Amino acid sequence: MSDASSIAWFGMTRLKLVNRLRQLADELEVSSISASGPITRIDHWTVARRAVPCLIGIPTSHPRISDGEPLYSSELYYLDPNQRIARSFSSWYELGNQVDPRYWEQRFPVQR
Repeated sequence: MSDASSIAWFGMTRLKLVNRLRQLADELEVSSISASGPITRIDHWTVARRAVPCLIGIPTSHPRISDGEPLYSSELYYLDPNQRIARSFSSWYELGNQVDPRYWEQRFPVQR
């Protein structure tokens, strides 16, 4: 597979994807929150499902999503509610207050 045809992988080239996954693996191996920037806090969170497990919640200090606006994280790779941290494909999260999944199901009902 050429690098150009691998843009389908999370919207990035194969080389960039490999580097991001390597960074993710390195951070998980040492259980270290990345020092690459501020950590996003997520309140009213629960584990949701897209095609993969993810978080849904209300972020604080997210680099692209305004505080108070709902967030669906990228694919969830690590979740430790006791340590109050989670790691998605793209970010570390400090876990605030957890809610029952019905909290979000009532706000965003599945349209059939």
